[in-house]
Amino acid sequence: MHKQRRFQTGALVLGLLTATATIAEPAADASLDQGWSGQQKASWYARSQGSRLLPLSWLQALEVPGASMPFLDRAHIEKFRYLQGTSTQPGQLPIGFAIDTQNDERFSEITRLRWKAPQSSNEPWVGMNCAACHTAEMTYMGARLRVEGGPTQADFQSFMRALRRALVETRDDDAKWQRFAAAVLKGADKPNNRTMLRAELARLVDWELRVERANETALEYGFGRLDAFGNIFNKVVLRANPQQQPPSPSDAPVSYPFLWNIHQHDRVQWNGIAPNSMQLAGIEVGALGRNVGQVLGVFADLALRAPGPAFAGYRSSAHVGNLKLLEQQIRQLRPPAWPAVFPPIDADRWEAGRTLFNSAEAGGCSSCHQVLDRKDLKTRFAARMTPLKGSEAIGTDPWMACNSYTARARTGVLRFTPPRFFIGSGMPMGVSAPVTDLLNAAVIGSIWNQSAQIVGSAGKNLSSKPFSAKIESLGSVAVAADTPAPEPAAETRTERLQRCLSEDSEVLAYKGRPLMGVWATAPYLHNGSVPSLFDLLLPPARRPTAFTTGTREFDPVRVGYVIDPAAPDNSFTFRTADAAGLPLSGNGNGGHDYGNAALNDGQRWALVEYMKAVGGKRVGNRVVP
Repeated sequence: MHKQRRFQTGALVLGLLTATATIAEPAADASLDQGWSGQQKASWYARSQGSRLLPLSWLQALEVPGASMPFLDRAHIEKFRYLQGTSTQPGQLPIGFAIDTQNDERFSEITRLRWKAPQSSNEPWVGMNCAACHTAEMTYMGARLRVEGGPTQADFQSFMRALRRALVETRDDDAKWQRFAAAVLKGADKPNNRTMLRAELARLVDWELRVERANETALEYGFGRLDAFGNIFNKVVLRANPQQQPPSPSDAPVSYPFLWNIHQHDRVQWNGIAPNSMQLAGIEVGALGRNVGQVLGVFADLALRAPGPAFAGYRSSAHVGNLKLLEQQIRQLRPPAWPAVFPPIDADRWEAGRTLFNSAEAGGCSSCHQVLDRKDLKTRFAARMTPLKGSEAIGTDPWMACNSYTARARTGVLRFTPPRFFIGSGMPMGVSAPVTDLLNAAVIGSIWNQSAQIVGSAGKNLSSKPFSAKIESLGSVAVAADTPAPEPAAETRTERLQRCLSEDSEVLAYKGRPLMGVWATAPYLHNGSVPSLFDLLLPPARRPTAFTTGTREFDPVRVGYVIDPAAPDNSFTFRTADAAGLPLSGNGNGGHDYGNAALNDGQRWALVEYMKAVGGKRVGNRVVP
């Protein structure tokens, strides 16, 4: 059986290498049966969540580093695996690159740029929305499949590196500057406007280079991975106090989570650090907490106040109205069904896999991964958290959980602010604090600032109640916080890891979640270190320690993207160790081993077959996802 499967995989690679270059654009994707209409998909791809990376006219005028080709050229964007729409119009924005048009008079100087006179305060900017990171696309023998809410293959790290180099070159290279200025100022190209544009470009470049330095790491993420927490943490820290921060590299990249069923979880993120609901002054505001936190990390403008309580909260560009709409749409998203263009599911093997999945023989998969009907979008479930330490330690790479647990920073303008913004939520922060406290305060303060938009007519009550009974105590709180305990000495990386493997915390763990649609979410483990479902069922010592990524061509046998180096677009090699053979922190592929060595290949293939349609049902000799 195993030899036969390997032959089929080889035939697949041969087929993709000889396939024609023209691949049909996805139509309604009815074969994946995810429940969204064409209008909903269009909204998902383009609705702004308040992310502001740079002005639209600047992005359209920007050139690739070292050449005069437009930065938005389709071939250039495809290098980073961001998805293009069906339009071939020059300057077409990739899917998930949303235009944000808001009055910027309330924003910080970072996005309140003025590069021409006269200029509207509603100048359109471009940022990313959920779809940029949570839309997948795969090909198989000439067919193309779009997976809504699936993990992108995008290389965010390389994209941002290229964008920043392009901005720096535009600032420093006269020929590029001349072309850029002429395009941006078309119809208003005057000497004084060029002076304004040059100054504002320099300001934006300075900010972006600060962000780059804060996140700097020697670890290459490659396709389909991002240290989202590291980037979010550093963005908030920079807004709080851009000077004299301890280094905090974003060196624990993870695979982008898939979004279907996410509203049914009690907690989200790989280590379960974010609750899936939030009470704001006694009113449930749903998933806004995690969504606003995400936007703050992905280019939202954020204006923090000087030290002390901020009664009105913090002004941000996070678009809470659109975030609510996007969240409501996610609640209607079904896990993707195994498509008809793939080889059909073997019903007998699927049945055997289902038995194994629910038995102790395969490590009790169902004890961590609940099983629901694929169309069940209402049943709530509690995450099964497996700790980093102890007799049941998960054994996977610890650094995503460890970084979020141990990261500290100087509080800057958030000094004296309670860790959850409202007085009574904890002792006000001193000179330094856990970065999670800075993030919580920034997120809740940003939501509070837009409370009227969140609850409508209830906004009047929200604007007056939480602080009214406690205003008199503000002075004493500030005085008490004015003499904080000495700042603890910075920990070494070894000391941080020792803490993470010995201390007790609910976030020093990784989450087991339902696996409906898991077939469409390769690569596997939280950090994308295992290429296929079959490889995941091998003992850790037998898993690939290096494999190539980048192709969209799918292997429905092993269930993952094709890793053959000869496959088109496989341009990045993921490695678990460096050239000297030393493990690469953040890239570990161990753990999640529940007796894998005791399984034979027949059992592994049966489990793989079942995971093609977790929660499905058998009807005669076929499986209905």
